[in-house]
Amino acid sequence: MELAELFTSTRQIGAELSLIAAAILIIVLDPVLKSPKNQRLFWVSLAGIALSLVLNIGRFAAPGSAFSGALSLDEFSAYFNLIILSGSFLAVLLSREFISTMKLRPGEYYALILFTASGMMFLTAAEELMSLFIGFEIMSVGAYVLSSYNRRSIRSIEAGIKYLVLGGFSSAFLLYGIALIYGASGTIHLDQIAARFDSSNPLYIAGSALILTGFVFKIGGFPFHQWIPDVYEGAPMSVTGFMSVAVKAAAFAILIRVFFVAFSTLDTDWTPVLWAVAILTMIVGNLAALVQSSIKRMLAYSSIAHAGYVLVGLVAAYSDRALGLSASMYYLFAYTFMNLGAFGVLAYLSKDGKECESYEDVRGLWREKPLIAIALAVFMLSLAGIPPTIGFFAKYRIFLSAVTAGFYWLAIIGIIASVISAFYYLRVLVFAFMKEGSASFPQTARLLPSTVIVFLSLVTVVMGVFSLGTWELAVKAAGSLLIH
Repeated sequence: MELAELFTSTRQIGAELSLIAAAILIIVLDPVLKSPKNQRLFWVSLAGIALSLVLNIGRFAAPGSAFSGALSLDEFSAYFNLIILSGSFLAVLLSREFISTMKLRPGEYYALILFTASGMMFLTAAEELMSLFIGFEIMSVGAYVLSSYNRRSIRSIEAGIKYLVLGGFSSAFLLYGIALIYGASGTIHLDQIAARFDSSNPLYIAGSALILTGFVFKIGGFPFHQWIPDVYEGAPMSVTGFMSVAVKAAAFAILIRVFFVAFSTLDTDWTPVLWAVAILTMIVGNLAALVQSSIKRMLAYSSIAHAGYVLVGLVAAYSDRALGLSASMYYLFAYTFMNLGAFGVLAYLSKDGKECESYEDVRGLWREKPLIAIALAVFMLSLAGIPPTIGFFAKYRIFLSAVTAGFYWLAIIGIIASVISAFYYLRVLVFAFMKEGSASFPQTARLLPSTVIVFLSLVTVVMGVFSLGTWELAVKAAGSLLIH
């Protein structure tokens, strides 16, 4: 690669580099800043994410590529980066008070969020298998450390170790699959793999199966979902919220790019597999969530179920690619706001080094903090798919895509699973609004997180009634991948 091309490529990945630069700046400033360093490092992290957002939005108007086509800076990656950066920005906003409450160090925390988000952005843009694996590992290593960030908590350390060990297995599956695909095709570029794909070659089938295994682990799909409840429960609340939306979005982005670009000739072979994984993921996630006594663990199992809903759209995409992919991508966008809002409420209600995670911890919330209770109700109703929230219309588009594609039973099972989910989401509201007595809630004013929570609840309702162009943006982004 010539020096001029290297310079041009480096300039084109300014969105990713702004996150990395902000993270490095935080690491440099952390040891030397006087107290309260939390505030200053907080603003540095927000500035880095905001700059990355601005640069990423420019890619919708002027898509391109970098490093000899290794990274595709197209509208598809820009759309998923919008989800990742929005989730990162909101997670940082919701973390400032939570970090102080839990007595965590802010410097490394903010830097890890930024480094992890940069890995996700590289992952969504990967056009060849080595870039894919590097982005996958940058994201994963950051997530491992964030999961165990509360070093005074045995559960948090255990969560990090479990995630590291099981994540190592998923990385091994992915890398072995990449090796097989390279051995069969002689190339690591996705478009060239698609041109040389031979379904009769067992190396292609084995390699694509191993790669799918690595992706299903990251999205939390059945049968590789067991890590999610333990890791989500043990990780700090703000980290759980960040991982549940950003890591999931990045994993789905690369799953879509690989299977609908490099492995696009395997349509018939993988449809029944994804069909079965989608159904089992929805059923297992929802049934397990029913019996949980912890809201945090319930939301962990529900995130498994939501991964199943997104997979429904991907199954439909094998028949109607534009509608199925658009529905799945829009669902991930909607899930970002309602799920981060739910975890944001729990982080807001945490106090004295103790997280708000059980149903009893929200008892009587309506009488003590009515605005927060209303916001919690909005998020729970949206996650359950009740109108007029954004969650309802996201699920509507998912199930409509399945019906349009002819997968009627898949849509019916998904609707039944969604109805089952209403029980455990409404159970949270029973404790918050109807139970006698009251839990102990924070008494000090927390203006920033409460403002963010109210904003998220308004977005969840308003964007349910008016899409404000977000659906059209998802359709356009999906179309940019299909004309690849």
